[in-house]
Order: sequence, then structure tokens, then C-alpha cells
Amino acid sequence: MSCNADGFPEPKLQWKQSIGDSGEYRELNYGIGNGNSHSVIETYANGSLIISKVGREHEGNYLCQANNGIGVGLSTLIKLTVHVGPSVSVSKKMFTIRRGERVTIACEATGDRPLEMSWRAKANKIDPSYDIRYHIKNSPLAYGVLSELTILQTALTDRGEYSCIANNAYGHDRSVVNLQVQEPPTFPVNLHVMDLGSRSVTLAWSPNDQDSVILGGGGGNNRDSQPISNYILQYKKSGDVWHEHNNQKLIPGDRTTAQLGSLKPAQSYHIRLYAENHLGTSAPSDVLFFQTDSEVPSAPPQDVTAEPLGSQQLLITWRAPVRDTWNGELLGYTITYQKHNSPNRVKNNTKVSSLRTEGLNDFRLIDLEKYTQYAITISAYNVKGDGPPSEVALGHTLEDAPSASPKSVSCIALTAQNIQISWQSPPKELSHGIIQGYKIFYEPVYLENEYNGRETKITSAQSTVLHGLHPYTNYSVQVLAFTRAGEGNLSPAVSCMTEEAVPDAPERVKSIVSSESSVIISWLPPRRPNGLITKYNVFIRVLEKGLELKIIKEVLPAHNRHFEAKDLNMREVYEAWVTASTRVGQGPSTPVIKLIPNTLVPAAIISFSQTLSVSWRADIKLTCVFVGSPKATAEWKVLNTRLKKHIRMEVGNDNSLSLRNIQRPNEGNYSCVVRNPIGSDHITYQLFVQVPPSAPIVSVNSVHKNSVSVQWRVEDIGGAPLKGFTLTFRREPAEWEELQLDRRINSYVLENLQCGTRYQLTINTYNRIGTSTSSEVESVKTKGDKPIAPTTQNFIRLNTTSITLDLSSWEDGGCPILYFSIEFKLHESSTEWIIVSNKVETNARYNIGDLDPGTAYNLRVTAHNNAGSTHKEFYFKTLDFVEIKNELGLAELPNVQTVFTDAHLVAVIVSSIFGTILALIGALICFKNYPRNRFESSENSLRSPRSTGGKASQPRERFYGTVRKSCQQSPPESVIGLERIPEYSEDIYPYATFHLPEHENQSGNISLSHTGKSVNYDSRLAVESTLCSSGTKVKRSAASSSCVSGTNSSQNMESCDEYNHLNTEKRQKRRSNIIKSESEEYDSLNSDSEISGERIKEDIRCSQEVSGGEDSGFTGAWTPCPPTNASLSRHKSKSDHHQRNMPSDRLTHINLGKAQPNIQICPAVYPTGNDIKIPLIVTTATPLTANSSKKMTSPNSREHISKF
Repeated sequence: MSCNADGFPEPKLQWKQSIGDSGEYRELNYGIGNGNSHSVIETYANGSLIISKVGREHEGNYLCQANNGIGVGLSTLIKLTVHVGPSVSVSKKMFTIRRGERVTIACEATGDRPLEMSWRAKANKIDPSYDIRYHIKNSPLAYGVLSELTILQTALTDRGEYSCIANNAYGHDRSVVNLQVQEPPTFPVNLHVMDLGSRSVTLAWSPNDQDSVILGGGGGNNRDSQPISNYILQYKKSGDVWHEHNNQKLIPGDRTTAQLGSLKPAQSYHIRLYAENHLGTSAPSDVLFFQTDSEVPSAPPQDVTAEPLGSQQLLITWRAPVRDTWNGELLGYTITYQKHNSPNRVKNNTKVSSLRTEGLNDFRLIDLEKYTQYAITISAYNVKGDGPPSEVALGHTLEDAPSASPKSVSCIALTAQNIQISWQSPPKELSHGIIQGYKIFYEPVYLENEYNGRETKITSAQSTVLHGLHPYTNYSVQVLAFTRAGEGNLSPAVSCMTEEAVPDAPERVKSIVSSESSVIISWLPPRRPNGLITKYNVFIRVLEKGLELKIIKEVLPAHNRHFEAKDLNMREVYEAWVTASTRVGQGPSTPVIKLIPNTLVPAAIISFSQTLSVSWRADIKLTCVFVGSPKATAEWKVLNTRLKKHIRMEVGNDNSLSLRNIQRPNEGNYSCVVRNPIGSDHITYQLFVQVPPSAPIVSVNSVHKNSVSVQWRVEDIGGAPLKGFTLTFRREPAEWEELQLDRRINSYVLENLQCGTRYQLTINTYNRIGTSTSSEVESVKTKGDKPIAPTTQNFIRLNTTSITLDLSSWEDGGCPILYFSIEFKLHESSTEWIIVSNKVETNARYNIGDLDPGTAYNLRVTAHNNAGSTHKEFYFKTLDFVEIKNELGLAELPNVQTVFTDAHLVAVIVSSIFGTILALIGALICFKNYPRNRFESSENSLRSPRSTGGKASQPRERFYGTVRKSCQQSPPESVIGLERIPEYSEDIYPYATFHLPEHENQSGNISLSHTGKSVNYDSRLAVESTLCSSGTKVKRSAASSSCVSGTNSSQNMESCDEYNHLNTEKRQKRRSNIIKSESEEYDSLNSDSEISGERIKEDIRCSQEVSGGEDSGFTGAWTPCPPTNASLSRHKSKSDHHQRNMPSDRLTHINLGKAQPNIQICPAVYPTGNDIKIPLIVTTATPLTANSSKKMTSPNSREHISKF
């Protein structure tokens, strides 16, 4: 606060503080201008007043006075109002409470009003309107508020820090209180597999750290460890449910390892662990999932058969081995096959993926040898290897066409028209069946035209004679073998020349007058010389008056084509003819011609017109020999045009036309014309030039996965018959391959191609002149594509230390997958990829082992087929031994918040609905069955686990009941009975209880069915009955009085039943109207009913009196026991990790009538498998002597006490 004053001399300033509201002021506790920094209030020479830390005590009026000794001083008044923020304090920082008990936590807050108080549990605000177990009470104090937080029924989740928070307009403050809740042991943690075999497993675990209870506030270091007496190991097959027959093993509490034996190989198990101590039994641990190691299958496949599907295929069928002998998941089958009774005992193995576990499996064995018998065995295999083989099944492939041609084909000419052919059959292993016969194909090597056909002869022998052939002709011969399935391959062609024969007659003959006494005889060679022409024979016959005078024979060399007969007489008649001869002999003659000399010699040509076929690029000479007198002139014409001088055409001195390097354009008619005044003559040469054929025009007809159909046509064969085609193809970018095709076909199916592969092909053809250019290259892709990768979920099956890859989930894209390449590495690791295999066969499943549990990996798989390769990278995470929350392990699901994840709301809803349903059902069953059930003996239910052989395999459930006496006198065996415990805490009263082992349901929670019927009763009625028998004055109906009186009349019995029934109905009605009870408040948060929907019925009750009969001399009732530290055990649901204690800190007294002895029964809880020990303390007002004991223990009472 500032205070300034002006004047001369300079005024002095002084501060004063008011004393309350009296209007008086006092000096401040400081010296002006002393600058004492330790003072709360400081003043300075400039008139400033500073309060460094304002408190409530500084509130009030402050007076600033100024005086310089001249005149009256000045003053000003400043009012200071102090606002105080909240301050929270607690008297106790640590609370320790037993689970289920009530606790109140208080804190005190000071500060300016209004103060807003709130509580937080582990940073979550507590709202009593939301959770009815909480109650907050705020009480005003002089300078603040006292806030009390009450938890009506503590639960495990109530452990932790509680913050008391105060807020006002000037700040906020908090104080923290720690709440510890004691309970029976929590479930063991870190249950895991230490060693895993095929038939046993070694497990280990750790006690839960929460089993330590903080006793004091010394920093949390003083912990009282609750000793665990036993562990209960419960296990089942993964496909089973938790039920009363699950196997169990009891383990001492000082051990944290256990071994389970007698397991089955490759079997999945679920296992959970309970801990027990004197407070009770824990909830089950997290369920551990594990699978025992595999073993090789122990039995072979069944019903193995082999049936032929073709010449290279057998259909193998079989059934899977018996399921119990698999010893693991079958990955497939190994088919072993070999030739039957073959000296070469080579075995072939084929891995087949697992197909069906039920019904018939089948597989085609392909690429087998044709017409061969095989012995087949099959064995099943898993990750550990192959099991035993099956019995041998025999299968025989079908016949097929021979794949080899006959061997050693040879031929020899027998005559000019006969050739003998001989050969050997194909090798037996290439015959592929029984040879039915052979086909012999033969044709002349030199084809006169393209229409000359190939001739065929069929025989079953291995030699034959071909008849009717042309003499002196070179024949091409090929042989093939055939079976019932078809024809085999042709043998390589062999050539055979027939023997020479006499030639045919010269083709043409004519006579030309050359002078008055001579005639020229001209002829053409025979069309079929049938050998080498050695000479020509010219015969001239002289006739006179029709009579033959003589025959003149002239022998001419083979190259001569004409002969001039001289010295002829014009008065005589002459005839002539010509023959040709080979070394075999003389052939037939030409027709006879007349030789007529003449004085006139017109121009005439000795040569003949001819049709000539000439190879291109050859030289040819066209002769034109002529006669005439006067001398004739000769002229050559080409295509009716006078021949012009050309470099490649020249007319010689002998009038012959020479053509050099003849080409296709030189084809045509070449005419020689001669003239003289007497006459003219001409001949014509029709010239054909034979060239290589033109390139075929190719088109693709159809395309399939492994074949391509092509056809072609040749527009120009080149003037000579085609001799064949050459199909050239290649797989890009491989080397070219060639196929020789027959000249008679114009289409072909190219087979055995790779699927999904691009091919190039071209075709050329050839004749005797040469080979055509190749056709345009056709590019064609066979059908099929690269493999298609599956999804991760379909491809990978996870385990803890291994994964199984379902290779069959890859789609082949239309082309069979050849193999896989597999690599993996740690996820997000920069290390190199680890190669599993570069060539994994296409089995359905492949296992990768030696992985770490709960570890993320990257997997890279490459699938290869003929169409190409497909790469796919997968992410996966192996399963964890301890917590298997997501068995797929492939993706984390998001945390979806719904109304059903709110434990508080679910508890209220489930408790209300289920409690109402149970009350109605209980009332109905009680009405129907109660009179009978009340007399049933429960002695069978009282047996301990030891009485059943000491086995600890049965799950446990606790029931609590009281000793009752029926209204009707009963035999001793039926005196004691059990009833179900009350459902609500308001029905629980401090009377004797006892603990019985029973069965659990499949989820690990307590089963509520014991006899199959539910008995409900109101424990308040038991109290009334107790008070009546004790002499306490209680108003009740006559029915209740007669019931308690113990009379034997049937009337009283009926009254008792009616009494109990009516009061039960009242209780059910009252319970359905209850809005809130302690039990409901408990169940509203983290109770067992949240998960299982079943309320754990724990109660302490008494419903009947104990009577020793007429001779016993005593009647009595249950009375409260002194407090003890015993507690009742409890159960929890499978999914609930929190526990609930129901204290039973009481002993029980039995008042024995006149003698007034007290039988004290102390409840004691022991683990399943131990004897139940109930201490029985009998006290009386006077010492119990033998005589008094004898008086008390009548036969009936002895029965009662003994049986109890």
C-alpha cells in the first residue's frame, strides 16, 4: 500500500493498524525504514507498506499519518480485506481394511466460504449417485468443512489413493489418503511354459505382488506376506469347457514350478492356476494356452488304391489315419512310388498337401512311364516327419502310342519295281504297349508335281516287299509302329533306288526333207528312261510295191537327237522308227514314220516344241536346228515380240538361244521362226523358272495354357512341289528351336509350352530349288498369369514359437506354382533377411520354427510360376505363452467403448434383473419342493475331498448352511440338512456356518446347483425361531410357535410348512422391492455378478433348533460366537480379477437346555483335498463329569453330535 504526502519541511509518514472494530489503532511492530526483510510487514521512507505474505490476521483498517510539525497532521484510512484459499488436512494418511468391510475416510478443509468439496479415487471423481457404494457427507466447521467419504462395502478395486479436494473462488487444495484392502491371495502371475515336450510340460509362475498387505504407513516398506498353502493347477483341452471334471493337480505353496504328464502330442491345452491360503482361494490366473510338441504320426493312411487315368497318370485315393494317431496337425502325405518288380529299385517321393481329414483324399501322379506297373505306398507327415507307410497298392498306367520309331530300317532293290524293307521294333520301354503292327510310307524322292501322293502299306511283320514301283526311281521310305492307343513316330527316311529297266519309247519322232535324196529323222528322249540311256537305235525299212526289201539299223550315241538318212531313191518307199536302250536292253519303238524325199526343201525345224522347267539362276540353251533350200532365215521371239539384244540372252551361230542366270521374270514362251520362199516353220519353248517358294502367311487360331494352334498358307510354291515346312519358335528370350513338318499339312498345334509365357514363332517352307524366307514373326502369350498373393489372415497360422504357412492360399493365376522363396527378419530391423529356403515345394503348408514368443516379424514370400514371380511382404507377431488375447496375432483391435464396458452400470443392471429372476424362480421351487427337500440328508455333501480318494481334481464351491430340526420327529440320519445360503447381506446373521467343497461351473465361478433345486428361506424366520426357543418374547403366528415347539403332531407339521412357505413368500416379495442393500451395493462395482451373472451365495444362518429328543433333557438354539480371525473363502468369475471376502469372525454356541453347556463351533476353511476340521468346545456352568456327560449324551443326542 502506498501513502504519499507533500510539505515543507518534509512530512514524516507513520502507519498504524486498527485493533478489531474498536476504532483504535496500534503501532506496527517494526521500525520505520529499518528495511528488516524478515518482518512480515515492512514500511519504507517513501511511504510504501508491504506485507510480503498476507494472512487472515492482516485483515482490517490501516491508518497512514503524515506530520511535519507545522499545523495539524494529515491522515488517510485504507481497508484491507484478505481472501483465504482452501487448505485440506487429514488426520490419518493410511487405512487398512478387510475386503467387504465398511470404511470412512475424513478430511478437514479451511478457507473462505463457499467451499466445494470433492473426492477422487485414482484420479477419477467419485459420484455417489453413480455408484451407490459410495456416500459423501460434508459438515460445516467454524472456518471450513469436514468431508467424510464412506465406502459401504470395500472391494479389491477400492485399493489405492483417495484425494480430498477443496475448491473456492481463491484456489484449491488436496490431501491424499492411501487405502489398503486385505483379501485372500490374488491369482498367480507370469504363468508360463519352461519346458515343453510332446507328452509333458513344465510350468512356472510367480506369486502375485499384491499378496502383500501394508500394515503401517512407514513408506510402504512394512509388508505382511500372506503365506500361500497350496496351488491348484487346473487344465483341460482347448476344445473343452471348464467344468467339474477338469483335471487338477495340487502343488505345495512353497513351489513355483510343476510338471504335467500324460498329455497327448500336438494337443492344445488351456491351463489356469489358483492360489490358496488361510483366507481362501484366489481367482484363477490368466488362462495359459499351449500346445504340446508333435510326434510323427503313429499310423498309416487307410484304404490306399491306384487307378489309371491315362498313359502317364494314376489316380491315388486314400483315407486319413485315425485322428488320435496324427500326433500333430497333418501337413500332408508322402506318396512313394516305384516300378513294380523292376531291378532298378529307385523310389520316387511326392509331397502332397493335406486335403481332407474326413472322406477320401485323391491325388494324381503324373509324368509316369507309359504302360508301366507301379507300387505305391503313402505315409502321413507333420512337422516332425513321416509316419509309417501304408500297405503297397499296385497301379498300371494305360497304353499309349510308341514314343520311338522302329530301329534299323533298311531297304534293298529286288527288281526294277520291287524293294524289300526290313526293320526292328522300337525299344520295349518306349513301345508303351503291345505293338499291333507297322505302317510303311514311301514315295519318290523327286516329285514331278505337288499332287503326287505318298503311298502306305500296313504289316504286322518286321519286313515287307513294296511292289509296283517305278524303275530306276529313288524312293524315300519311313516306318512307324502303332499300338491300340495310336501311332508312334516315323523312322528317319531311307532312300532306295529301284533297278534299271528297258526305257520307254522316245517321246516324239518326225521326218524332215533335207534334199532330194535325204531325209532327217528327229526324236525326243523317252519320258521315262527307266535307267541311263546308252544308245538310240534308228531303223529304216525299204519297201517296194508294198513288200519289205530290207531294214537298215543305225546305232547312235545317247546324246544324238536326230539322224539324216541319205541316198534315198524317190521311187522307193521308206519307213523308219526309233528305239532307246539302257544297259538292261532296248525299249519299245516309236510309231513308224514315212521318209519321202523331195526336190523342194521348204524351211523346217528339226527341233521340237517343248515345255521346260528350269531352276532359277541356271543357264539354258534353246536349240533351233532348221533346214531349207534356198537357205532359210531364223528369228527368235519372246512373248510374241522380236527378241532384243540383252546381256543375258544371246543367239549363237547354230541359231540356239542362250539364257544366262535365268530369273523368274524370264518365264514365258520363246518361239523360233524360220522362213524361205518355199515355206516356213516354228517351234515354241514354254519356259517355267522354278524358284524357292514365297514366305508362308501365318495366323494364330487359338491359345491355351500349354499350347498354341497356328495355320498358314503359301501363295506361291515357286513352280516346284513343296518338300516340307520348318516351324521355328522360342520362349522369350531363350534360343530358337526348330520343328520339321510334313509338306501336306497347313496347320499345327505347338504343345508342351510353358503357361503364361510369351513365345515367338515363324514358319518357312522349301522345295527342291531352295528355302523360302521366314514368315513374319508372330508373338503370342499362352494363357495364365503370375501368382496372386493371399491376405495375411488366410496365409499365416500363428503359434508361440512357430508359424505355419498355408501355401495353398496362393492363387496360381492360371499357371501352376513351381516353388516358393521364403525369407524373414525381425520387424523394423535393419538386419539382413534370413533365407528360410530358396526353393520350397508347393505343399499346402510349410512350418517355420525357432521363433521367439510374442515377437513381431516381417515375412517375405516370392511365388514363382512360368508366367513370372510375385513378391509379397507380410507382418505377423507370434503368440505369447502367458497372455494369448488375440490368437490371430495379426492386428490389434481398437478398444471399443460401449455401455457394456461400464462395470458400474452393468453391475446395477445385471444385479437387478438377475436378483429378481432368482427370487421368482426360488419362490416357485420352494413352494413346490420345500416340504420334501427339508428332510433330505446332507451327509453325502459333508464329505471332504479326502473322502473321495484325496483327489484335488474337482473344482470347488462353498455352501453355507445350518443344523436344523424338523417339526416332525425323524430318524437320526435325517436330522441334519443343508439349505442354500441367502442372496442378500441383510439376510446374513451371525450364526454358525461350515464350509463344504462342491463343484464349480465351467467358467470357474461357483455353481449354484447342488441337488438341482433351489431352496429359499428367510433367515429372519430362523432368528424368530431361535429367540422363541430361548425364551425370548417374540410375537409370531401359531404356526411358528407350533413349529418351534418340537411336537410330533401332523397338524403341527402342516403348520410349520405353511408357516415357512408364507414367510418365504413375504421375504421374496420384500426382496423384490429392495432398492439398495449392502449386497447390491457391493455388486454394483467389480463384483462377481458383473461377469458370471451368478451371485455368490455366502451366508451365516440358522433355521432350526437342535434337540436331543425326549430323553436328552436339552433343547437349544444357535447363538453368536465370540469374534475370531477366521474368514470364509470366496470365488470369483473367470474374467474378474478382483476378490471379495465375506467375514465370518464368529464362533457358535449351542445352548443345551437345562445343563446349559455351550458347544462352540469355530468355522475353519481348508483347501480342497484336506480334511475339514471343526473344533468342538463344550462348556457348562459346572464342570462336566462323567455322570453329567452321561446324562447329557443320550443315544439320540450322541447320534446328533457325532454326525454333525
